[in-house]
Amino acid sequence: MPPVEVNRRRFLHGAAAAAGLALSQGQVLEGAVEPEPRVVKLGIIGLGNRGTTLARTLLELPGTQIVAVCDSELKHSVRATGIIEKAGGRRPDQLDRIDALLARKDIEAVAVALPCDLHADVYVDVLRSGKHLYGEKPLALSLHECDRVLDEAQNQSQLVTRVGFQRRWNPRYVEGVALARRGEIGRLLQADSAWISSNGPMLGHGGWLGSRERSGDWMVEQAAHVWDVVCWLAGGLPEQAFGRGRRELFAGNPVGRNVTDHYSVQLDWANGFSTTFLQSWIAPSDDAFTGNSLRVIGELGGLDLAGGSVTFRDRSRPRQPLHPGNQPDTKLALASFLKAVRDGEEASTSMTSLREARDATKVGLLVRMAVDENRVVRINEIV
Repeated sequence: MPPVEVNRRRFLHGAAAAAGLALSQGQVLEGAVEPEPRVVKLGIIGLGNRGTTLARTLLELPGTQIVAVCDSELKHSVRATGIIEKAGGRRPDQLDRIDALLARKDIEAVAVALPCDLHADVYVDVLRSGKHLYGEKPLALSLHECDRVLDEAQNQSQLVTRVGFQRRWNPRYVEGVALARRGEIGRLLQADSAWISSNGPMLGHGGWLGSRERSGDWMVEQAAHVWDVVCWLAGGLPEQAFGRGRRELFAGNPVGRNVTDHYSVQLDWANGFSTTFLQSWIAPSDDAFTGNSLRVIGELGGLDLAGGSVTFRDRSRPRQPLHPGNQPDTKLALASFLKAVRDGEEASTSMTSLREARDATKVGLLVRMAVDENRVVRINEIV
């Protein structure tokens, strides 16, 4: 297999985001004076756990002002406005209607963290209102909905649009993919990944995570991060998938919960590269059983992207780190988004990001069909 292809503009934006974050945290060259960035005024739609995390992270970045928040649940808005006021000294306006936030002339960009079934409609509305968009993954729950967002982004080509695949901005993943692209671990053979938790059943506020209709199931919602990384490594979409799983392990807890509790899948690419993935919520509460991993094996070595290292088959070459330690990838992704808003990002960069997000949804639908039907499903069946 030839060296992995990585979108050059996207790769450079990730590296620039890492550099920009270092500067924002005071790691500047001796004698250099970093100018204060232009203030970007933002609104946030959806203030549950993830939306609150986005708010807290934005408040850590220079040149940001959250002027309004919107959530249908009063308690979520009250919590968020208190956090924002305490951090920034200015209490944002508290709204309960999305259209009221989007009508605001003082808001330049919007971050959205809503249940997945609402993504497409709200993302389209944000773009139509003329505001830059940072939306959580997945882009949408169907290819038709993904294409609606892509079409609107094409119509609003002056706007920056990003989907929350923050590993694209994590220096560990950027460096690891670049290393693979240079061919340093040889032809890629196999990736294996696992996301295993003892915290099931996971329901989400109002039960939306436990509803396949609202979340798309774990293959489309949470595992979208994995599909994005392996497609990034492989340089494109897999050819087929085979999987199997269990959906009854938490049945009736609560009544109506219908997402998959435990499943495994193998994805195959036409050039012989393959990926296995296991996701489970039923593991015992023990570090020996739980945790996240993502390892890649090539003919000359292997990458541990979760742990942050590369190891070579040539034992004379020492193991080398890939940005070890926890990486603030949400912060890096948001810093890059804000920089793009200030600088006037090229429209093609946002479209590249959206097409990659569409690919992650497509792989999620492929895996879901393979697990549901317990058979090999080819990518051209997902239409």
